[in-house]
Amino acid sequence: MKAAMEAESLATILILTSAVLHASWNAAVKKSDDKLAIMVFLTTYGGLLYVPFVLFVPFPDVALWGWIAASAVIHLGYQLALAATLDRGALTFAYPVARGTGPLLVGIFAYLVLNEGMTLWKLSAIAVLVCGIFVTARVGNKEDHRNGKALPFALLTGTMIASYTIVDGLAVRSVENPFTYIIWAGIAGSPLILLVGIKQRGWGMVTSSLKVWKLGLPAAVLAHGGYALALTAYTLGSLGEIAALRETSIIFATIIGVLWLKEPFSKNKLAAISLIALGALLLKFV
Repeated sequence: MKAAMEAESLATILILTSAVLHASWNAAVKKSDDKLAIMVFLTTYGGLLYVPFVLFVPFPDVALWGWIAASAVIHLGYQLALAATLDRGALTFAYPVARGTGPLLVGIFAYLVLNEGMTLWKLSAIAVLVCGIFVTARVGNKEDHRNGKALPFALLTGTMIASYTIVDGLAVRSVENPFTYIIWAGIAGSPLILLVGIKQRGWGMVTSSLKVWKLGLPAAVLAHGGYALALTAYTLGSLGEIAALRETSIIFATIIGVLWLKEPFSKNKLAAISLIALGALLLKFV
């Protein structure tokens, strides 16, 4: 019992840290003038961060490579959808819609399919948290109406988030050493978005992506480090609960959006953050 509580506490710490890192690298992508170029940098060149660690983990077996391939394709869809979303809408609009859709779908999946203690009470707590996320993105003024073009891409991004959370969460639990999956999945998926970028813009994409290194390098460290923490957390607790807690990142994204990107803040967003915090607290105590 004590060991289970310690594992749950560690999972919470890891996923909240991951949330801070996730909000930070998304803000870096939004700050960049070339969204696709920075996504190429943090994914392709960021994938090289895993290479030194391959000597310390087993080589994946055939079954695990199936999970890795599925994850790579889904993450590519997520990266392209995210770049398109942030290119069309403000961070404080696009981020909440994308991040709100994901945990709602994962929570429903965990309740209907996974036998891991996802109760109706916990699902209700996730719903409160998700409501807070969506309230953050409510269209309420002339400035926000321009974000309507980003809405379909944000919903698509959220669907991709739910998909890779489920695939990666199940995969990392299926292997004896979770770092085998974390490291090899990070490497395997890294070149795909570069190939897409080259197809869209030609070989100039290589040069364009390297030019954003000042913003791309810290974003890559934050992105890959944060997701490694999230995958580790998935091995320690409920997939639906942890996925929802990760979306407290919207609180940090809102703060970063206001302070760094100079995006507007409102009473509406303050109320939304309060709902998100309430949902997170309920999730831990119901």
